[in-house]
Amino acid sequence: DVAIKKSKELNFVNVYNDHLAQHSSTTCRREVVHHLIRRYSSEKYKNKRTRSFLYFGESGCLVGRDSETMKLLDSETMKLLRVLHLGGLRFHFASNGDLIHLRYLGIHGYYFSYYLAFISKLRFLQTLDASLDASGHIISETVDLRKLTSLRHVIGKFFGELLIGDAANLQTLRSISSDSWNKLKHELLINLRDLEIYEYSTSEERRVPVSWASLTKLRNLRVLKLRAKCGVYLWLESEEAVRSMDMISPSLESVTLVGITFEEDPMPFFQKMPRLEGLILENCHYSGGKMSVSEQGFGRLRKLCFVINRLDELQIEEEAMP
Repeated sequence: DVAIKKSKELNFVNVYNDHLAQHSSTTCRREVVHHLIRRYSSEKYKNKRTRSFLYFGESGCLVGRDSETMKLLDSETMKLLRVLHLGGLRFHFASNGDLIHLRYLGIHGYYFSYYLAFISKLRFLQTLDASLDASGHIISETVDLRKLTSLRHVIGKFFGELLIGDAANLQTLRSISSDSWNKLKHELLINLRDLEIYEYSTSEERRVPVSWASLTKLRNLRVLKLRAKCGVYLWLESEEAVRSMDMISPSLESVTLVGITFEEDPMPFFQKMPRLEGLILENCHYSGGKMSVSEQGFGRLRKLCFVINRLDELQIEEEAMP
């Protein structure tokens, strides 16, 4: 309460809620609309200094072409906009030009297709967050982000084809289908730190295996999540190749695998990751019956979580996990 009060005194933020109906100042740069979109729509002013517009409220609210809110976010008022958090708001944009200052766009995945044409024009966008709906809506359309060369964070369940151009700046990619992942040029993802590959398909013909070789090119990757609804194979290095390696994926700190099928014991592979602190294997499948952690294995591991079907024994040698 103190922070909000001070923010209002400094004209830092203007919040619309059930207890405040007064007209906002046309010099306020950050505006938050909470539930009362109709009250906000009735405000008769234009704020050419708006930098941030955040909407939190009921999903599915549609702002029409003739509404006052439509007039508020037009080519004049959006010229300097840097943050646009629409949530579940469906919005007809008056501006068809490039918003060269916009750096963040947050929308519900359910309405992602509604904004595809608008998104394709945001050449300098850095964060695209389409994960704001609690249901985690699957985006099945083809999403072309090749013109958005400044992207750093892409978040949403992109089950359809995801096209990414110059990805040198990309740091976060959550989540992409295994099929789309295999089509990317992994050697260009030099700054990727957080990756989630999510395979939603239940059809065996459409499920695409993931090879660890594609992940070894990610020199700065720290967090990896690989999720599959129905048993996707993860191809690791052969047992002979693993024995000849001093370390594997030296930057990885956290690995989470859900619904993955292993053909061989993955422990000799994972225990050679020198910075690995968390390993979660959830609802995975392994028919070998036994997994083994050797001496000095997992030197920095702090969290180990196993839920593996058909695993009979986990053998941990002395001096492992020091």
